[in-house]
Amino acid sequence: MKKPLFICYPRCTTCKKAQEWLNANGIDAEVRDIKTANPTAKEIAAWQKMNGLPTKKFFNTGGASYRDMGLKDKIPDMTDEEQRKLLATDGMLVKRPLLIGDNFALVGFKENEWAEKLTGKAPTAKKSGKKTASGKVTAFVMKITLKRIKPPVWRKFVVPKNMTFQKFSAVLEMIMGWTGFHMAAFQMPTSGINIVCGAGCDFAPEAASIADKEFGELDGKKTKLSEFLPDETKFGFVYDLGDYWEHRVVIEKIIDDYEFNYPQVLSYNGNCPPEDGGDARLLEDMRENPDDYDEEDFEEFEYDLAEVNEYLKDFKTRR
Repeated sequence: MKKPLFICYPRCTTCKKAQEWLNANGIDAEVRDIKTANPTAKEIAAWQKMNGLPTKKFFNTGGASYRDMGLKDKIPDMTDEEQRKLLATDGMLVKRPLLIGDNFALVGFKENEWAEKLTGKAPTAKKSGKKTASGKVTAFVMKITLKRIKPPVWRKFVVPKNMTFQKFSAVLEMIMGWTGFHMAAFQMPTSGINIVCGAGCDFAPEAASIADKEFGELDGKKTKLSEFLPDETKFGFVYDLGDYWEHRVVIEKIIDDYEFNYPQVLSYNGNCPPEDGGDARLLEDMRENPDDYDEEDFEEFEYDLAEVNEYLKDFKTRR
């Protein structure tokens, strides 16, 4: 069998995850950038014959092009041929990644499906996050809102109680859509205590200095949620102590029998502004003057709920 064809967008996190999976399984694939060498209508038709999917399943419904063109309302009235021709005009309209083999064409990354096609067997099933009655955990249903931003940017989520504030900080950054490259801190109004959390990478000395002066009371690595929650029903979360993105976090409910030992986003609204910009004006300008920017400039702001929840499974806590 010849090398499978891996069609991807290099900046897409799902594509990166798929590439890591290929590498980890020793699968050498021919890589093709979906933006610079987008699929043709003829190719899409051939792939449909192999996987039997309707043409609409090839659309990247979470992309800016799909949304800006109003395709959700237009596609139902288009023929398959018209849809394929439209997909061929812009690689960013096509759902990614795609994996094309001698007799299969996979759209989107599903590990079990890819493993079955490439190795002939699905991977060993991972232990389910579900618990027996005795294994269920206590969790908080929370809502986090980015302050002073319009339209509103918020996430409603569930998080197990048994974790440190350092880990919780990483969860909030993942949930909101921040990169995690900056320091963060929690502000507990009832107790008057601040909790500082390190960045996911090396941080600048000035950031450390700000943290020591303003938030240096407790170390997030050594402080657990249970020490403050649920007594603190409302508290602040600051991401990036330089640009100072302020959030309001509210505990809406306590669950005593949560079935999973990892966080999950339940609902959301809006996308976070670009980091290191100081305010939301850049994002606003990108929306109002789209011709001044490339498609890839919008890509980082698109929130993918399913993808975020998949990554949140890595934030497991002890039972």
